[in-house]
This record gives sequence, C-alpha cells and structure tokens, in this order.
Amino acid sequence: MLKKKLAVRDSQINVVDMGQGPPVLLIHGFPLNQTMWNSQILEFSKSHRVICPDLAGFGLSQCSQPRLHLRDHARDLSEMLDVLNVLESVIFCGLSMGGYIGWEFWKQYPEKISGVVACNTRAANDTPEVARGRKIAAKSIFKTGTQLLARQMAPRLLSSGSQEQTSSLQPTVEKMIEQTSPDSIAAGQIAMSARTDATSWLPMIDCPALFVGGEYDEITTTQEMSSNAALLPNAQFIEIKKAGHLTPLEQPESFNDQVLGFLNSSQFCQR
Repeated sequence: MLKKKLAVRDSQINVVDMGQGPPVLLIHGFPLNQTMWNSQILEFSKSHRVICPDLAGFGLSQCSQPRLHLRDHARDLSEMLDVLNVLESVIFCGLSMGGYIGWEFWKQYPEKISGVVACNTRAANDTPEVARGRKIAAKSIFKTGTQLLARQMAPRLLSSGSQEQTSSLQPTVEKMIEQTSPDSIAAGQIAMSARTDATSWLPMIDCPALFVGGEYDEITTTQEMSSNAALLPNAQFIEIKKAGHLTPLEQPESFNDQVLGFLNSSQFCQR
C-alpha cells in the first residue's frame, strides 16, 4: 500500500491514493489514523479511486499549527484534493470525528461532494457538560500521557458484545492512540468541543447518503444515527451487527459489503 506526503498549507499530509474510478475519501476518527481503513482501502480500490489521508497532526501527517477548528481540517482536505488533481466530486466517508469534518466539508465545499457515508457519527454538537469534559481532557493529556488514554479509551471504542473480538483488536487500537501526539489529541478535543450543530444542515444535503452504525456502539447509538438519516432527503441507515464504535475495523466484511453496495448503486451511475 503506497503512501506519499503532500505539501498542503503549513502541513505535510500523509495519504494513500490507490485505485481508479469514482473517488472515495476516507477520513479516520479520533484519536486514530488512516490505518483504521486498511481493509476498506484494499477492497474499495478494486472499483474506486480511494484517497485516505492522516489528518493534519495525526498519524504520519505533520503540521506547524494544531487544527483547533474542524473547518481547518475540511480546508486541508479540499486543498489536498486540489493537489492530487481530483477533478470529480468525491464520496465523503468519515467515522466519528471524521464525520463531523464531513459536515463542515459539505458546508464549505458542497460542489466537491457527490455522496456521503456517515459512520458512527452524529450531527449534533456537544452538550455543555461534554464540551467542558473535552477541555479538561485536552489539558490533562500532557500530564497523563497517551498510554493511559489508550488503555482507557480503546475498550470504549470497541464492541462490548464480543470479548474475544475486543481482545484481538484492542492492541491495534491502543497502538494508534499511543502514536498520536498529545498536541494533536488536545487540539482534537478542543475542535470537537467547539463544533457547530449540523442538524439543521441535514435536510439540505440532497446527495445520496448512507449512515452506518454498530449494533453495540455506546458512543453514537444506532437510534441517533437512524434519526439523523431520516432528516436527509436521500439517505438510508444500515446497522452492522456485532460492532461497536469502530464498525469498519470490527466487522470489515459486513461493512464493506454494505458500503460497496451503496458506492456501486445506480444513483451514482445516473449522476
């Protein structure tokens, strides 16, 4: 799987650009990196051009200024697509924080989106209590370090329905979190705490959309995702069994089948 570094604004963005066909943009969740999409990159690139970056400051991507607003990540992605000479609109697939960035990307660059895959994500912003907790966590990460965060966070991200599955994936998830710098974790928390409530935007997003949630996701429930999907004029919701918050990583075969069915549907052929 070939990776390359692109100069985008003040950053060096690490990105996988693989395959040919309609472009699909895969955006990882917090505080992870693009390797969470490895199974999807290999499968989707058989029929699509898959573009999968590390967000600025995450994974192998470097930046001089932490991104304290999700709109800054959206701008990075737009300029990255320009550098890659992607002339077509993309199907934007984001998980959790990646989904939050997706709403900002649509708001700023609607002409660059032909479809949406919203994975384990919500449109609402944080409650004051949750936002306050994020700001506290942003400060404490410099004292507690990433290893403690990884041990605490990884089990919450994974399904509670299968201990065997959780045990096998937990080291992978912990490693991704441990490799994320405290600066990027703090910036991500602040950016998410300040994000705009995108719920009122959903009825205006008229491109084809697929919402995908995990049966055991306790962070973003399937009920909330289903309710959000109902607000879009051309959206559907799919629940993936035996999955938690990291559905693409936990149940890659089921996830890939459902998303590929959406990507290859006639609604894109007609556009």
